[in-house]
Amino acid sequence: MTINERKAVRDMMVAYNTDFAMQDEAKVNRIKKKFLMEFTVDVTAKPDYVLELLEVAYNEKNAEDVEWSMNIAGMFDLFSKDYLEILLKLLGEDWHYKHEDIVSVFQQFKIPESVDILYETALKRFNYLEYDEFFALAVKCIWALGEIGTEKAKEKLKLLAQSDNEIIKDNALRQLERMQLRGQ
Repeated sequence: MTINERKAVRDMMVAYNTDFAMQDEAKVNRIKKKFLMEFTVDVTAKPDYVLELLEVAYNEKNAEDVEWSMNIAGMFDLFSKDYLEILLKLLGEDWHYKHEDIVSVFQQFKIPESVDILYETALKRFNYLEYDEFFALAVKCIWALGEIGTEKAKEKLKLLAQSDNEIIKDNALRQLERMQLRGQ
C-alpha cells in the first residue's frame, strides 16, 4: 500500500469515526466518495485490489496495512468467499490486531471452513489482549461458532464448554442452548 493510499484510508476512518458520521447515511456516502477520489484505485470497480493489498500485507507481515485493507473491505462491503483463504491465515497470526474483525466476517457469512481456526483462536491469548479479563475475542469466536451452527461447530462448542475458564465455558454453553432452541 502506498503512502497516499494509507493517508486516504486514515482520513476516511477518522471522518467516519468523528461526530458519529456512521449514523448518517449521507455523511457516510460523502466520506466514501471523497475516499474514492483520493485512493489510487476505485475499489467499487476493482474490488480485487483490496484483496491483493491484504495478501501483500500478510506476506510482508504489515499489521498497519492489514488494518487499512480490512477497513476498506468493511466500509465498501467487499468481503466475499474470495477473502476466505487470506482471512483464515490471518486469524492464526499474532502480529496484527484485526482478529475480532476477521471473526465478525466469519460469523456474518457463517463460513463452515472457519470452524477449526475459530476454536483455536477462542483458546489462544494474544499479547495485545492481555488486559482483556472478559475474553472478548474468545466470546466472539464462540458466538461465531454458534452462528455457523454445523455439527462440527457444535462439537467445538462442546469442547469449549469443558474449559476451566468460566467465561469461555458459560458462553459455549449458551451457544449450545441457542443451537438446541433453533433445532440444531
